[in-house]
Amino acid sequence: MRQFFSWRIWAAFAALIALAFALKTILPSASKDDAVVSGASARTIDFMAPVFQLQPSPDFSVTDGVVRGSADAVIDGNRTMHIVDGTLGSNSCTNITEVSACVVFADLLGEAVVWFALVPAETGSKVTVPPVESLLGNGVVQLSNGWIVRTATSVDYNCPQETGSLSEFVSKFGPKSTTTIDVTKQRVTAVQCSPEVTASS
Repeated sequence: MRQFFSWRIWAAFAALIALAFALKTILPSASKDDAVVSGASARTIDFMAPVFQLQPSPDFSVTDGVVRGSADAVIDGNRTMHIVDGTLGSNSCTNITEVSACVVFADLLGEAVVWFALVPAETGSKVTVPPVESLLGNGVVQLSNGWIVRTATSVDYNCPQETGSLSEFVSKFGPKSTTTIDVTKQRVTAVQCSPEVTASS
């Protein structure tokens, strides 16, 4: 009993309590911040394709980044992507029921859609997306919107100022550019300067 009440034991208990309090108050908040950052930037695009037709349920919507209702994205005669209630995603395609009006990009787990983005279809098979932010190696890049996509073996650099590589292009122009993805090739095929860069050249 005398040992239990010694000052050394009380000091040890106090140190343990202080450590537990620090772990509870500091570490969770740091982990939460890290999760927000990684959650905003970790979207591996496993699949992309023109949507022949989107067949939404009557209550389908994408609100605050979450699907309400459900939808089937008919890709072709053999493939349909099922988007269920609660799926994370975004939609910037306004005419979702119009034939061939949208393109879908998706992060998949097996055949299940973890996250998706519906964007307006452009002429041909190409879609304009945000700039390349960083090169991850092995022909993989990360865009400023967080998408992680592959690049073609040869990427076109469309800018009056010549650059010798994609790395140099990103270093020089960074956010003052856009990126072109060829959906049929599933690859980034071109990068181009923004109009203000072109005008100042």
